[in-house]
Amino acid sequence: MIWQRISQRRAPAVSRGDGSTVTRRIPGSRKECQVQSTRTATIVVREPEAQWWRVQADLDGWASGEATTTVAVLEDRDADDEAVLASLARLAMADELLVVFGAACGAHPAQHTMISGLRGRLPRHDVVAMHVRNRGAANHWQPTLDLFLDAGRLPVVFTATAVLQEVTAEISSYVRADRVLRVFGTGGGADLYQVWRRPEPSVN
Repeated sequence: MIWQRISQRRAPAVSRGDGSTVTRRIPGSRKECQVQSTRTATIVVREPEAQWWRVQADLDGWASGEATTTVAVLEDRDADDEAVLASLARLAMADELLVVFGAACGAHPAQHTMISGLRGRLPRHDVVAMHVRNRGAANHWQPTLDLFLDAGRLPVVFTATAVLQEVTAEISSYVRADRVLRVFGTGGGADLYQVWRRPEPSVN
């Protein structure tokens, strides 16, 4: 066995010109180091989807790029907030705006503040008030709302806080609003939260 190992590592003797012989050594077979390429996991940073960017551009830039019907929803505690009124005024200049105002029972001063505040900021808009007492009474408010919208007026719909969401849903569906925004006063500004946006029509 030892001879076999040696013979495997030695080549046959080669004769020189002077009669002597020399044995060539064959380098032992060395195992090549197999370098395994360890590929580290690539960190993938997910960017916000295109829909998110477009929504933010609409809200931050106060422009939708095309005619958009926006329903803005707020409550009576934000009626006299200067930042809220300014935000609604800027929305009215960019979109076709309809305001739904949820008021507690007997909150007439807040309603007056809302109407007068918008009228002062939108001298070229005809801001009008209408009342929807409860949900499911569409046959009562639909004709009036149609008249206001056809005349290019800005309706402010007053309803009870308890049915604010239901009335907003009915009105938004009726006017086929493109989006519904919830407006909050923050003390130092105003926040607009998008509750719903109409999806783009599918292309067949």
